[in-house]
Amino acid sequence: METEEKQIVKLVITGPVNAGKTTMVQNLSDSQLAATDVAATDDVSQLKAMTTVGLDFGILKVDDSLELHLFGTPGQSRFNFMWNILSRGAIGAIFLVDSSSDESLQEMKKMFEYFSEHVDLPMVVGATKQDLPGAKSVESIAATLGLHTDLVLPVDAREKEGSKMLALTLLGNALLAAQAEGDYDDSDYDELF
Repeated sequence: METEEKQIVKLVITGPVNAGKTTMVQNLSDSQLAATDVAATDDVSQLKAMTTVGLDFGILKVDDSLELHLFGTPGQSRFNFMWNILSRGAIGAIFLVDSSSDESLQEMKKMFEYFSEHVDLPMVVGATKQDLPGAKSVESIAATLGLHTDLVLPVDAREKEGSKMLALTLLGNALLAAQAEGDYDDSDYDELF
C-alpha cells in the first residue's frame, strides 16, 4: 500500500493589535506549539493585558495529507521586521481587522500597504468583532482597503469552523494564483479539495 506524502503549507495570520490573531491561532490549531505574549506596557495596555511580540505558531491538520502551519505576527508596526521574517515561505496571509474600531481599520490599511510593498502574498481579510456595536460592514472595510468584497469575509476568531473556512479560502486563492502563474496544475489543486 502506497502512503500519501503529507503537504505542509505555511500561512501567515496578521493584522493590527487586538484584531484576534492570537485567538485565531489558538482556536484554529489542533496543537499550539509557541506563543510569545508578554504584558502590554504602552498604549496597547489600554486595549488588552497581553500582546504578541514575536509570533504565535500552531498547526491545523486539515486531513491526513494536508497540514496548515499557522504563523501569527505581532500587530504593532514597531515589530514589522517580524512580518517579513514570518512571511518567508508562506503561500498567503490572512489579515484580521477589528470591525468595530476605526483605529484598527486605519492601522490595517497601513499594514496592508506595507505587506503589498514588502511581502506581496495572496491574501484575504477577516473582519472580526462584527457582533459589536458600530462594527463596519464588510463592504465598508473592502472600500476602505481598496479591495473587492470577495476578499473581505466576516469571521469570529473564537470559532474554529469559520476560521478554518477563512484559511481554506486563502489556500484556494493562493493555489489559483499559483496556477495562473504556471506553478501548479489542475491535478495539484484537485488533490487538496
